[in-house]
Amino acid sequence: MKNITRIVSLVILTFFLNACTESLSDININPDKSPTANPRQVLTTAMGTIGYVIDAQYNSDSFMWGQYWTWGPGVALSNTERYVGEAADYDNEWIRLYANALADLKFVSNSSSKAHAGIAKLLMAHTFQGIVDHWGDVPFSEALNGELSDGSNFAPEFEDDAAIYPKLVTMVDNGLADIAASSETVGAEDLMYSGDLDSWVRFGNSLKLRILMRMSGVSDVTTQVTDLLANGTFIESSSDIAAVPFQGSTGNENPMYARMEAGVKNFYIASNTTLDTLINSSDPRVDAFYKPAKNSGSLKGILQGSIDEEPFTNSVADYSQMTAICYAADNPVILMSNWEVWFLRAEAALRFGGDDATAFQNAVEASFDYLGVPPGTYISGLNYNSGTPAQKMDHIAYQKWVSMNGLQEDEGWIETRRFDTPSNPIFSKNIFKTPFVSVLPPNVHPSIWFYPANELSLNPNASSQHSITDKVFWDN
Repeated sequence: MKNITRIVSLVILTFFLNACTESLSDININPDKSPTANPRQVLTTAMGTIGYVIDAQYNSDSFMWGQYWTWGPGVALSNTERYVGEAADYDNEWIRLYANALADLKFVSNSSSKAHAGIAKLLMAHTFQGIVDHWGDVPFSEALNGELSDGSNFAPEFEDDAAIYPKLVTMVDNGLADIAASSETVGAEDLMYSGDLDSWVRFGNSLKLRILMRMSGVSDVTTQVTDLLANGTFIESSSDIAAVPFQGSTGNENPMYARMEAGVKNFYIASNTTLDTLINSSDPRVDAFYKPAKNSGSLKGILQGSIDEEPFTNSVADYSQMTAICYAADNPVILMSNWEVWFLRAEAALRFGGDDATAFQNAVEASFDYLGVPPGTYISGLNYNSGTPAQKMDHIAYQKWVSMNGLQEDEGWIETRRFDTPSNPIFSKNIFKTPFVSVLPPNVHPSIWFYPANELSLNPNASSQHSITDKVFWDN
């Protein structure tokens, strides 16, 4: 027994002596922070997070508020469909964007590799724009200063959304400057463009145009826009589309698809707001967006939010759902498309001078091309060139909304808010339908997201909660 005691004591003494030879810096290592993080790996992670938030959260919430799809049979009607929201609904998006995507991108933006740093800055601008477009006033300058070296600021001030937007232009310019000055090689860690820096330049210019055009209703951006259009290269073809790809295999599925299929499956159906509009205008894209109901073989949707008024014996098979183009395991998540950018260029040319007609035609053709649908005489039948400037702008707004169906639903909802004005309520009164069970008055629709509950409770510098009908600065 004494021998066993001596042996145990010797082991303990040996462990103690070894531990004492280690410095505190060797022992006091944060297990959640790798001291050897590689900017290449972190960039890949950030892109994956951005893809997840855009599709599984942004798009998944917006396809109802953009009135592309509506709640189907089989489950109780959601609060989102009824225009009811709670602060806790938006905790996950906020955390993933700030604590994950932006924190990772900030790390990469400080990389010695200017190519990686430039890409990170462009993606930071894109991510911050999305945050502003959904929440308005948000943390920006102090948002990512939680590290000890940055001041350990865990209560960042909320900044005015209109003041943040010009800073995004600067962030894009800085990213483009880094890329122009880079000599490094970017490879497979770049999920979007596989290291093609020319494509990143086109993305940066396209993103800058998007930012400027959203500012254009409240700020004079004429010189910036005209200079950009004259000197910049843009996303123009399908090969230029900025997207995060997914293979469709387990663990690498499209985020929206994975989220829905992991739960009660896809029970969403066509909203008559979009379906009827496409049918009534003889738009050939209707069959690319929606497939016939299994039980009838014909296209069938319902009034937004009215599923409880349908026969309770009906199933999803009695209605049209989205096609594989819009919902599939291997679908990419689109950050910016060529049709979106051509619509931005059409709007810019119409407002500030230029060939808006060609840009508009290119935009609609790009939508048809991506869907694999021959346009026939549809585009010429729109008679875009014979319209007044106001009528042309309505064409741009409407066609942009249609083109986002099932592909960029969040951008579709965002742009309906911007184009819908008190003097021309093209969407709130002329296109969008008031959901059958809406808690808002007729022709009134949500225009902003609630601040997350966690942020309001943990950040003493957070802004006061706003109403679901408050507006982002560019929303007239």
